[in-house]
Amino acid sequence: MTNFSTKDIRNIALIGHSGEGKTTLAEAILFNAKSIDRTGRVEDGNTVMDFDAEEIARKISISLSAAYAVYRGVKINLLDVPGFFDFEGEKASAMRVAGSAVIVTAASGQLTVGTELALDLCYEKKMPAIIFVSHIDKENSNFKETVKAIQAKYSHVGVLEYPVMTDGKMTGYIDIPTQKAYDNGGNEIAFPENLRTEAKEIYDKFIETVAESSDELIEKFFAGEPFTEEEIKNGTKEGIKSGLLVPVFAGCSVKNVGVLSLMDKIVDVFPAPDERKVSTAADENGEDTVVKCDASAPFSAQVFKTVVDPFVGKLLYFKVMSGKISAGETVYNSSAGKNEKIGALYVLKGKKQESADSLSAGDIGAVAKLVYTNIGDTLCDPIRKLVFPPIEFPSPMISLAVTSAKQGDEEKVIQGLMRFLEEDCTVKINKNVETGDVELFGMGETQLEIICKKLKNKFGAEAKLTNPKVPYRETIKKTVQVQGKHKKQSGGHGQYGDCWIRFEPYPDGDFLFEEEVVGGSVPKQYHPAVEKGLRECLANGVLAGYPVVNIKAVLYDGSYHDVDSSEMAFKIAAHNAFKDGCEKANPALLEPIMKVEITVPDSYIGDIISDINKRRGRIHGTDVLKGKQVITAEVPQHEMFKYATDLRSMTQGRGRFSAAFERYEEAPPAVAQKIIDDAKKAAEAAGK
Repeated sequence: MTNFSTKDIRNIALIGHSGEGKTTLAEAILFNAKSIDRTGRVEDGNTVMDFDAEEIARKISISLSAAYAVYRGVKINLLDVPGFFDFEGEKASAMRVAGSAVIVTAASGQLTVGTELALDLCYEKKMPAIIFVSHIDKENSNFKETVKAIQAKYSHVGVLEYPVMTDGKMTGYIDIPTQKAYDNGGNEIAFPENLRTEAKEIYDKFIETVAESSDELIEKFFAGEPFTEEEIKNGTKEGIKSGLLVPVFAGCSVKNVGVLSLMDKIVDVFPAPDERKVSTAADENGEDTVVKCDASAPFSAQVFKTVVDPFVGKLLYFKVMSGKISAGETVYNSSAGKNEKIGALYVLKGKKQESADSLSAGDIGAVAKLVYTNIGDTLCDPIRKLVFPPIEFPSPMISLAVTSAKQGDEEKVIQGLMRFLEEDCTVKINKNVETGDVELFGMGETQLEIICKKLKNKFGAEAKLTNPKVPYRETIKKTVQVQGKHKKQSGGHGQYGDCWIRFEPYPDGDFLFEEEVVGGSVPKQYHPAVEKGLRECLANGVLAGYPVVNIKAVLYDGSYHDVDSSEMAFKIAAHNAFKDGCEKANPALLEPIMKVEITVPDSYIGDIISDINKRRGRIHGTDVLKGKQVITAEVPQHEMFKYATDLRSMTQGRGRFSAAFERYEEAPPAVAQKIIDDAKKAAEAAGK
């Protein structure tokens, strides 16, 4: 493939709510640029971007995919980003390397959550963006109300092209800056008289937004002087580039209406990679250094996605940040401190890889079979070693216990899951030493379920997901004195150990052993055996078999036999004392309490507080951060399972939360009894 210069490259992220037409828009763009000879349909499972078996089956995008289109001599690298909330990590990868974004939203008459989050993200990252209102031909679609809903929250959004509708179909558009009308092919048509007043109102609002792009224009605006066509054109481009203006277009991707005009604007108004803000990286001394997107500079690149294939191996997607890379070169992975040999270079078209001899600064490509390289790593010329900042992925919000569906396949399941960690940095796997569970962490249930499906399809290993075990604790609430005695005679030497132990609540630590023996009733050589026997018992409490904490044991009396006493006998005696003592000392079950921080818009705060109360939680306070409410609470861990799913449902995806262990406290009697009963049933079932 031809090597494109930096000025002739546009890197575009397609973002927005799930199911609103991002993949379909990508398909139309590829078709218009003659990258494909026919358009596929998500419903038919034959689109370029959605090629994974799970994507085809579920009819949603679950992975970031890439494809390129050459239009008017410009290479448009499209990054199709999943809109489903479980796959936010894919958005983080795309936004690291994209230069601009097309936010796709349906003409539903509302500001969808996905559009809101996308606009917030573009504003935060100062990324140029365009809103494409799709499904304009659908029954009950409403472009005007959709724009009105968006502008109610985002004043920097302005209509650039207003749709001309005839019998419910988009037959053309009004170019707002020039106040001229065109058909869908870009040919000028008579201006619709019924839209003249409305178009003029939109023009006035648009010009006001454009004026903010420069001091010169704002002065001219307040002076009441009209803008020239060139000033509007330059002001529009500058406004988009700076993020002060997000223009709105209309169309119908399925029917390829309005897409060509959008492509023209992608080429004309979106900045090339070297027009975006410069990147920074750490040099060999750890000092920040500027990295310009310049093809004549030393090579540097960052990997933003990995695809694992059991047959091909790892395919790594990367963006050339500076310089140029050619097939066959050796580069330095400064993240891993290793050299890597670049074999074949590829440009991407969904699942297809097309060979490329070289790629220049700003371009996106792929390489296979690198040994040490993973997501986020920096590749560079050994003469200029750099490390780009890591990609900031969202933290996992849910965990489920994962086991093998078939006995004997445990290792196969774990090894397969470890491969998927290379693909998705929002997924973690951890062995809980205390409960014995292998826990799979992720953004949501759907994500984890899909991983298990892909595990079976790709590696032939079947996994099962369940709620993880809660690490409860047991303790005592009062002081008791008990005797532990072990006496056995079976010919020859017998076994004899006798100890009196006082058990007390001990809030200052998990366990403390002391001795107050007077007169040698229990010889000192047996004291360690008593302590060891007690420590062995701490792992299994008397209520439900959970570890015992906050307990003090004082050995204060006992007796021994010159011949029959031994360390083993005293250890067994301590076991007996522990069981008897805990049963008499008012044992209690402790549950882990999590400190939870929930961030939601104001309108949901009542629902969230009510829900936390239902989960036996305690609200500690609220605060305001970046215009949203942050609720701090303490909630029992058992009540937080699948909270990520419930929070999304309550807030339509607008809520976020974090949770961390805070402390243990006594479980209410009814809760404790159920846990004890369940533990007994499990023990009985295991014993059968």
